[in-house]
Amino acid sequence: MNKKGFTLIELIMVIVILGILAAVAIPKFVGLQKEANQAVCDGNLSSIRSALSGYYAKTAVSTGNAAFPGTLADTSFTANYFADGVLPTCPWATSYTYNNTSGGVTRHSH
Repeated sequence: MNKKGFTLIELIMVIVILGILAAVAIPKFVGLQKEANQAVCDGNLSSIRSALSGYYAKTAVSTGNAAFPGTLADTSFTANYFADGVLPTCPWATSYTYNNTSGGVTRHSH
């Protein structure tokens, strides 16, 4: 009688190969996730800087006195310069550093 199926050694070899693939793939996935979060943080920072430039130009034209918003959370800034009215955030939950005199925005190193 000829039985069809896998032997125990064949099953163990498949498990070993899957373990090796997982050991290689998981660290690579974590590295890609960190790079993606960094790209999101940098993209959000660029959006904030662009919105600050628009705010500065608009106040210069409308009031004759160019100024940056007092804070990044200023509702007149966030409501008018971001589609959802909310300041973009960094995936690492760290806030951006803002200087309302120069309009400079930086992020913390991750």
